[in-house]
Amino acid sequence: MSSVAQQPWIHAPASQRSNSTTSRRARTARTARTARTAPAFGLEDVMAQGIEAIARMNASLPRPAPTVFESVVESPISLAGYLKRLCKYTACSTNVLTCTLMYVDRLVVRRKIMLHTRNLHRVVLACLVAAIKYSDDHFCSNAYYARVGGVSLRELNRLEVALLSMLDFDLYVDEEHFKLYRAEVFRTAMQLDHRTEAMPRRRHEPEPEHQCAS
Repeated sequence: MSSVAQQPWIHAPASQRSNSTTSRRARTARTARTARTAPAFGLEDVMAQGIEAIARMNASLPRPAPTVFESVVESPISLAGYLKRLCKYTACSTNVLTCTLMYVDRLVVRRKIMLHTRNLHRVVLACLVAAIKYSDDHFCSNAYYARVGGVSLRELNRLEVALLSMLDFDLYVDEEHFKLYRAEVFRTAMQLDHRTEAMPRRRHEPEPEHQCAS
């Protein structure tokens, strides 16, 4: 986790990020080191548990007026399963997942959005796409992200605009806050990993070739 302090590019404005081959290779190497030390219990599971816990606390409260993030029916896919699908087909890093969680938190704390079972997936999708675009030098089209997320391109565009408006178009992530969030997510994942280490592990499927569809 000490590698976090060596990644100031995550928090720099897009105009200040380096596009050089050297910097990209350095970031790839750091991501690989992080992957080797990541707990077996997926970070997607930790994020899903935290977000769903908030939704459960809100279940007994009266819901405010529907927002653009609300779906007509509840998703048949669990939030953890949805996050794993998004991560699988976007090849996002743990840094992107951390930024995603921070954006979700901002929506809840700053704008008083009430998370519930009908808006969790769309909130996470919009925040993940924003985090990818903020953190990565190269990213796919919204058409591709829409297919991965199971929504139309028009709907994803609406979600993205709504998210940016609610965040006052400020996606900046303070380094110290980023380190705190990331450390907490990893700490929780490691705790859960220790609790389940006696259980048989599922074999990991080979990663599909990552391609950005146009």
